[in-house]
Amino acid sequence: MIALDTNVLVRYIIRDDKSQTRKADIIIEQLTVDVPAFISCIVLCELNWVLKTTYKVSKADCIETLNNVFSIAVFDVERQGECMAALREYETGAADFSDYLIQNIAEQEGYDTVITFDKKALKSPNFKSP
Repeated sequence: MIALDTNVLVRYIIRDDKSQTRKADIIIEQLTVDVPAFISCIVLCELNWVLKTTYKVSKADCIETLNNVFSIAVFDVERQGECMAALREYETGAADFSDYLIQNIAEQEGYDTVITFDKKALKSPNFKSP
């Protein structure tokens, strides 16, 4: 069983390094539903951040990319329910995907408020300023 790091997903999606893309393709194409690859919440947050900041991918395209990752049967996404809920909030909200994921995981763990200094996150009801 394997887990994928952000850089492998980036190569698979962006395809900007021929050698690394080929290696990522080989790894991902060998996966099956019975032998999936684990993708952590941190990898998803990093993926969104790298796409936005390094590759200047639009928010709409980042959302589409994350949706695509969630729909790939050979990817075992950590806390997929919370990730998908965070993505829905990210679609219409001011905060970043990672902020909504933090909030959704906190809520799932029984915490109803996230204390933050992030002005964009504070526009959402479950975030509060200290």
